[in-house]
Amino acid sequence: MKAIILAGAAALALTAAAPPAEAGNWSMNWTGPRGGTYQGGGKCSDSACQSSGTFTGPYGGVWRHTGEAQRVAPGQWTGQGALTGPGGQTAKHSWTWSAD
Repeated sequence: MKAIILAGAAALALTAAAPPAEAGNWSMNWTGPRGGTYQGGGKCSDSACQSSGTFTGPYGGVWRHTGEAQRVAPGQWTGQGALTGPGGQTAKHSWTWSAD
């Protein structure tokens, strides 16, 4: 279970680390080194982005991610999201990103 939680957290980190950009839709699919898969996507418009996706761990179990981000100034974003595990437990997170 710990490996699945870490892999789910990695999927969440990848999603949150990518700064939102231009208006439009996007999607992301990847397979982890131990076989877990992430499938997600989202859309951006008017300085706001939404994303959602699922991570299936290498030993089963599906984690669902949802999040949103807003541009607060040119080159600066803030976001929040949630990761829900197969047992219904939810972890919430927030982040900021700025271009240097």
